[in-house]
Amino acid sequence: MNPHPPPLWSDEYTGPRWTYGLTYRPLGVATVPRGFILGSQRTHPLYPFGTIDYPRELTHQEITGYQLLLEADA
Repeated sequence: MNPHPPPLWSDEYTGPRWTYGLTYRPLGVATVPRGFILGSQRTHPLYPFGTIDYPRELTHQEITGYQLLLEADA
């Protein structure tokens, strides 16, 4: 398994997506888990720092550790 897979770009990626709300911190290198879909950031009225998409469902540890919310849970 490649420890550094190539980046996924929102306008090119056609696979499944899980959307997470950024509740306490803006998007940054150390504020979200690695592997998000680049260019997927959106503003959202429920999340102060918007949302971001991943090509996989994040683990419970990732969600709680980075204080994210699965958008469907809002």
